[in-house]
Amino acid sequence: MNRADGSRRNKTSVAKKRKKILIVVLAALAIFTLSVGATVGIYAMRHPESNLFGWFSSKVKQTDEGEVLPTLSGGFNLLVVGVDERTDDLGRSDTMLFFSLPADGGNPFMLSVPRDTMIWDSEAQDYNRINSVYPTDGIEATVSTVQNLLGVPIDGYVKINIEGFVKLVDILGGVTVTVDEAMDYDDPYQDLHIHLQPGETLMNGQTAMEYVRFRADGAGDIGRIARQQKFIKAAVSQALSVNKITKLPSLIRQGFSMMETDLSLKQLLTVANTVITKGISNFETATLPGDGLYYGDMAVYMLRLDEMYEMLADLLVPTDQEADYMKLLEQNWTSDYMALHDAKLLIGQEIWQATGLSLSEAQYAEWLANRTWADPGVTETEDPPIEEPVEPTEPPTEPPVIVITP
Repeated sequence: MNRADGSRRNKTSVAKKRKKILIVVLAALAIFTLSVGATVGIYAMRHPESNLFGWFSSKVKQTDEGEVLPTLSGGFNLLVVGVDERTDDLGRSDTMLFFSLPADGGNPFMLSVPRDTMIWDSEAQDYNRINSVYPTDGIEATVSTVQNLLGVPIDGYVKINIEGFVKLVDILGGVTVTVDEAMDYDDPYQDLHIHLQPGETLMNGQTAMEYVRFRADGAGDIGRIARQQKFIKAAVSQALSVNKITKLPSLIRQGFSMMETDLSLKQLLTVANTVITKGISNFETATLPGDGLYYGDMAVYMLRLDEMYEMLADLLVPTDQEADYMKLLEQNWTSDYMALHDAKLLIGQEIWQATGLSLSEAQYAEWLANRTWADPGVTETEDPPIEEPVEPTEPPTEPPVIVITP
C-alpha cells in the first residue's frame, strides 16, 4: 500500500468514526429526551438529498471528506416534559427538565423543576402547583409557564411518556446504576410496585422507570430528582459506548412515536451536533432551590426566588445583562411570593418543633384537638421542617442542598 492510499483510508476511517460518534451521542440524547436526537440522525443519513443543513447560518465544521456538520452559533434552551399519560387520563407533567447549551461555549446545563413547585396563576389570581398546568392547558402553556418563571427563553420542547422511556431503556440493553438504599413502594391506582435492593443494578426499562419515579424515601420529589439526574448521567455515559450502536435502528423506530416536539429535524440535528462538540457527558446539574411547605391544605414546593434568580443569573445570563435580569425580583408577584414563603416557613418550623411532623395548619389544629394530657409529647428538635412536600404521616428530612456537579 502506498502512502497516498493509506492517507485516504485513514481519512475515511476518521470520517466513519465521526459519523459513529454522531449516532452514538444522538442515542445519548434519546435517553435524555427519550429519542429526540437519534431519530434526527438516522433521517439525515438516510436522506442526504434533503439538505438539512442549508437553513442554518451558524459556525460549521467539516469532515476530511467535506461533509458539513453545523453547530449552534448561539445558545439553545430545551424543555423536556415527562408525562404520566393513561388511556382515560391526560395525566400530569411528572418530570420537567430544562436543558441549556450556553452561548458562551460553557458546559451544557440541566435544571430540574420539582413537580410540586408553587407558581402564581395570574388568570386564577391564586397559587397552584406547576404540574397542574399541563392537564388543564396543555404542553404549550406548560412551556410558557416555565419560561415566565425562569425568565429565560425556551427555544423548543420535547414531551415524552413513560411507555417510551421503558422501551428505549430495553432497546439499549439496560442501564447500570448503583441503588443507594432499599426502595419499597406499592401504588395499586397507578399499578406501580417498586421493590429494589441496594447495590449495582443492571436496570431494564421497567426497573429503570421504577427507580426514577420512586419518591417514598422521606425526601419526596427532591430525592427523586437526584436519582433522575444520576440515572441520566449513567445512561448518557453508557449510551456513548460503541457496543450500543447496533441498538439504534430499533431505538429510532420506537422513539418517534413516543415523543412530541415543536422542533424541526434541522434544528434537532444542529443541537445534537453541538452537544457532540461540547461533550454531552460533561454537563452540570441543579434543582430549583425551595422548601416543602403548605399553602392551605395543599403541599407545595415554595421557591426561594432570590436564590433561584441569583443561581440562574450566574449560570445562564451574560454578565452585562445580570442587573436587568435580577429586576425580576421587583415584580409584584415575586415580592408577594417571597413574603408568603417566609411566613409559611416560620409556621412550618413552629409546627415541626411542636409535633415532629410536617403538617398543614388545619392538620396541626386537629392534632392539637386530639392530643390528651396523657400523651408523652414529642421532643423538640433543631431540625427545620422538610424541604419537600410529603404525605402528612411522613417525618421530614434535612433540607435539600443544591449542588452543581460537573
